[in-house]
Amino acid sequence: MSNIRMSQEELQFISKLEGFTGALAVDCIWDKEGSRVIFVVKRHDTGKVIGRGGTTIRRLREYFQKQIDIVEYSNKLEDFVSNTLAPAKTKSVEILKRAGEKVVVVTVVSKEKGKAIGKNGRNIHRSRLLLKRHFGIDHVELREAT
Repeated sequence: MSNIRMSQEELQFISKLEGFTGALAVDCIWDKEGSRVIFVVKRHDTGKVIGRGGTTIRRLREYFQKQIDIVEYSNKLEDFVSNTLAPAKTKSVEILKRAGEKVVVVTVVSKEKGKAIGKNGRNIHRSRLLLKRHFGIDHVELREAT
């Protein structure tokens, strides 16, 4: 995690998030392509960001004028993979080495595959961005459980 670089805007986003919610952010990615801000927050701080009935996250979206994604950090790769693909429920996570690349194979229940991919691939893209940044994962594959 020590090699993570953030832009000035991303640092400002973190400052605003922490000021609004009291949650501690570990990382922030401004995904300009997807016009959203992805925050990685410390364990158990997700509720602070969402707020009762989603009021806090709605206020943040209005303030930033962007879609906001929240991912709970874990230093265990398997847990972090599951967190990046939420709200989809993962069945298993397997780490492989293929041709010198680190590959994560995630098995999801067939009904959950659409959630894992997300609209226009947003969720799987988020997962790939964060796993590359935090764990040096080169590729993420989704499989359906049989």
